[in-house]
Amino acid sequence: MKKFLFALCATAALPGIVKAEGFEFSQSGMAGEYYGIMETRDNHNVNNMPNRAVFRADGNAEAAYRFADTTRLGVHADYTLVYRQHDKDYSEGDWRLYPYLLAENDKYGRLTAGYTYNAAFLMHQGAQEISWLGIQDSNLPYYLSSANWVNGLKSVKFATPKSTNIMDDGRAFKLSYFTPEFGNTKFGFSYTPDNANRRGMVSRYTKYQKTEDGYTAAMQNKWNPGLGTLTTSAAYGLFNRTDHEWAVGVRWNVGKFNISTSYKNAYVDGNKNPISTTAKSPYQPAYFDNYREGRAWDFSMGYDFGKFKTNLAYLHTEAKNTRNRDDLFVQTNRYALNEYFELFWINAYLNSKGFSRDSDNNNKGYAVIAGLAVKY
Repeated sequence: MKKFLFALCATAALPGIVKAEGFEFSQSGMAGEYYGIMETRDNHNVNNMPNRAVFRADGNAEAAYRFADTTRLGVHADYTLVYRQHDKDYSEGDWRLYPYLLAENDKYGRLTAGYTYNAAFLMHQGAQEISWLGIQDSNLPYYLSSANWVNGLKSVKFATPKSTNIMDDGRAFKLSYFTPEFGNTKFGFSYTPDNANRRGMVSRYTKYQKTEDGYTAAMQNKWNPGLGTLTTSAAYGLFNRTDHEWAVGVRWNVGKFNISTSYKNAYVDGNKNPISTTAKSPYQPAYFDNYREGRAWDFSMGYDFGKFKTNLAYLHTEAKNTRNRDDLFVQTNRYALNEYFELFWINAYLNSKGFSRDSDNNNKGYAVIAGLAVKY
């Protein structure tokens, strides 16, 4: 952990872009402290705390060599560091590093190999996000516990999808290729050799019986309808030769105003890894992987006033086999004090319904979160 923090500080001290004889280096990130007050009907919400402080840092660094024909070869790394107040699972903090190799050319496209999200995720057009709390794979459970989502160090439960993104393989090692733009269209493809961990929507600690792979294909289009710009996306994913997902999305930008919506459907067609209809261990309840057959949709609208940005996002997600449902609202306000410091004010609401009507399987609550972050 100390080595990672030292590397983070050293990276932050470097200039944003460095070039010398064809070599390029760039880095950027944001780190902040956020404090939230919660009002909830669940007595077990986030270990029964009425408030919580969270420190989070997200950033990236990239080094590449640029050739005369615009070809670039290099390495890129994304990182995240999180400290949650009174977190029994990660008392020393939770940090992640995701490196990958890249090769790109204006004429032939972009190829990556390493730990990154798949093409369907990266090309998806869904609800807009302007803070790390987000609506896609939301971090709202840092403050409001979901009856369906638990991703602790030794406990796993995901009974509904967490996003309209196709992200079952998370940032597992993969190969991805993105074509140049043909007219108004570009394509992306990803292959994940070992998808057994299912890290995107399940957990780094969930294991399936066999090592299986995953595939995604995506398309993104840009349109000029005469008023603003319209960007659409469509994607398909196949995981473990059994789990199928497809997603569509659209984003419309008119000046500084934007509006977005997207939809995803997931279904199981095959028997290599059937849904767990009965509990296989004391740590996994029946239908623990309901997310594998479900659907989700989202909506957002936002406006950029310059120094001040505001955004309202909504996500509905549900499992096919039971009554498991989640509804999230995240309203975010972001104000730039200057070039480096930003203030956040986030209002959030969660209504989570589990497999039964018992109070332990349902939670409804509100959170108000304020934060100060520094960009580097």
